Amino acid sequence: MTKHSVGLLAQLDQQFAAIDLLPNELVPAVVTLSGGDLTIRCQSIALLRSQLLAAEEISLPCPWLPEVIQQEIATSIKASGVARYCKDNPEVTDALLSDLLVKLEDLQLQTSALSRQLAIIAEKEALEQLRLELEAIQQQRRSSKKQKHLALNDAQRLDIKIRAELNAWIQLVNSAGGQLFKLPSIWSERLEIWQELEGVFTDLGLVTGLGWDLSQGIFQSHGWMNLVRLQKIVKQIPQLREVIETLGRMKDTEGEAIIEEIISRMSMAFRFRHDVEIKTPLVPMETKGITRSDSISRMLPQEAAFFGHPVLKKLWHARRAEHALLSYAVEGTEMVTQLTEQEQDVKESHSGEKLNRNRGPMIVCLDTSGSMAGTPENVAKALVLQCISVAQKEKRACFVYLFGSKGEVKEMELTPDKAGLEQMILFLSMSFGGGTDVEGPLNMALERGDEQQWQQADILLVSDGEFSVSSGLSRKINNRKEQRAMSVHGVVIGGSLSPMDKICDPLHQFSSWLEFQNNKN
Repeated sequence: MTKHSVGLLAQLDQQFAAIDLLPNELVPAVVTLSGGDLTIRCQSIALLRSQLLAAEEISLPCPWLPEVIQQEIATSIKASGVARYCKDNPEVTDALLSDLLVKLEDLQLQTSALSRQLAIIAEKEALEQLRLELEAIQQQRRSSKKQKHLALNDAQRLDIKIRAELNAWIQLVNSAGGQLFKLPSIWSERLEIWQELEGVFTDLGLVTGLGWDLSQGIFQSHGWMNLVRLQKIVKQIPQLREVIETLGRMKDTEGEAIIEEIISRMSMAFRFRHDVEIKTPLVPMETKGITRSDSISRMLPQEAAFFGHPVLKKLWHARRAEHALLSYAVEGTEMVTQLTEQEQDVKESHSGEKLNRNRGPMIVCLDTSGSMAGTPENVAKALVLQCISVAQKEKRACFVYLFGSKGEVKEMELTPDKAGLEQMILFLSMSFGGGTDVEGPLNMALERGDEQQWQQADILLVSDGEFSVSSGLSRKINNRKEQRAMSVHGVVIGGSLSPMDKICDPLHQFSSWLEFQNNKN
């Protein structure tokens, strides 16, 4: 085997090793992408992918492109707002990179065609300039010798090609108005949904409490769409929160009295010095793109080629005099010391007269029968959503019984963690149907109320009122009310009050609150 064959095999091994750095979804797009060496393309895209997954600062992603274009790609990714959802999420990251690679391939085809046109024009201008300069020299020498065939050398043609490619990219950037690498519209829709979800979880008080990334798991479920919709219902019906806040008897919590904090503003002022960073082009710390100037230290290499040419150096001097040399645009920060005066707030803590008290747990019995389908189902689910919100914010336990026909009872404890949230998502995705048997879940709720942890709990019954209650169940409820001061709150969604008014006190009727549905339509 010859040395040449060994070298080819080594090169192939290197390329295959670089391809292995990429997931299968990205390999076709990277392999067929024009420009640069395959190994460099694979390594660069793999590095960009790892930076997105780790939420690290994005470096220049495509070394075969001009630096200004690489910065444009990095800026577009940051400005899109998608990068924060790529953290530890390969699915989102690979989808983002796939769309960027498709966009880059299209732009490189446009640039290639445009740069060829610019190169032809530039070569004609260079030849014309060379012809005029030779004519001027002949006139000075008073020579009538016929000019030879004019042609550019390889170095000049290469310089023109590089300059044309750079100018083509700059034209595309300027014509796009900062939107050269704008993502497809589907990403705007995804971001809108994800941001809505973040707003919902913020309202529920779960973002900081969960401690896990919202872009994982939850987006793969269809229930989160119901979550967004139901949160809007909660905002349209403020009475839902009022109902939840009445649940659970007040109880004294072990510990000392509440420490009250008083804030007073002192009249004395404090002076202190601090450094402020001011951006200025006078401190060259960072390259921001391409510009035109007369700076020799910052001019591009192709400008230096003009300076070394015996004829074209005159053009170089003219361009420098006009501040038209292609140069790197630089920017940096300068530390300036400022003097600031500020008044001081002083906090004083005192043991107050208020006792440390909070409300007890909540036990919810939710009717999931067929008669609850439609608007009553939405209101009932919104009520449960509000339960977990209050439970999280006020550190209260919440237990839910979902009941339908006889023997159909599902127990669900709403906890402010990932498992509890996933359980709630499944509940929000279910459809209501079947009959109504309230005896089983109410008996189970009364038994749970006898346990030590739930003795301060109140029961909330949510139904449309289309069921019957036995005298035995009524006696059990009345006994709990007399012996333990337990309350059974009722929420009737519809116009029928009987028989809920016999066992529920207080009883909240939602029939007058459902106007939001008509207003929505």
